Amino acid sequence: MKQFVTLLIFLGLTCFVFAQEEHDGITAVTLDAITVSPVNVDYLQKVNDGNTPEVVQELQYKAANFDVTSLNEYDKKDIHTFDVVFKASNGDIIASYTADGSIVTAFENFEDIVLPMTVRKMVFDGNDGWKMEKNRYICVFSEDNLTKKQYKVTLTDGNQKKKMTFDFDE
Repeated sequence: MKQFVTLLIFLGLTCFVFAQEEHDGITAVTLDAITVSPVNVDYLQKVNDGNTPEVVQELQYKAANFDVTSLNEYDKKDIHTFDVVFKASNGDIIASYTADGSIVTAFENFEDIVLPMTVRKMVFDGNDGWKMEKNRYICVFSEDNLTKKQYKVTLTDGNQKKKMTFDFDE
């Protein structure tokens, strides 16, 4: 048994020695740096900030990087705008694209999401003992502008209800 283990160690070390051989025929190649940005970077800059929930951010990135030319229904000559719906378990984004793939309008609607920490602090500041019953996130993007970004929250405390609205428009 000792001889077998010694043989395995010897073979293992031998493999490492061969693996570290230098190959003189290989030369390094330096490539020029390039920057790749999505077509809809304006959309992402307007709708995505520190107050955007994570589930919403995931769909926003999918919408911004979506290639409308990959769909069978796409015809550059006939379509002025092309509507695409991106769905998550608790909401969706309806985006309208031009023939070149730019987002013209987008409507984001999500319910019962995990609110970002800054919004949670605003909701519960001065509302000790209240519980969040439901919430809704709405964002409207149109023609390179954020026209509406809003949270609607319903709080309950026993039989009492309180509705709050937080606007994050530009």
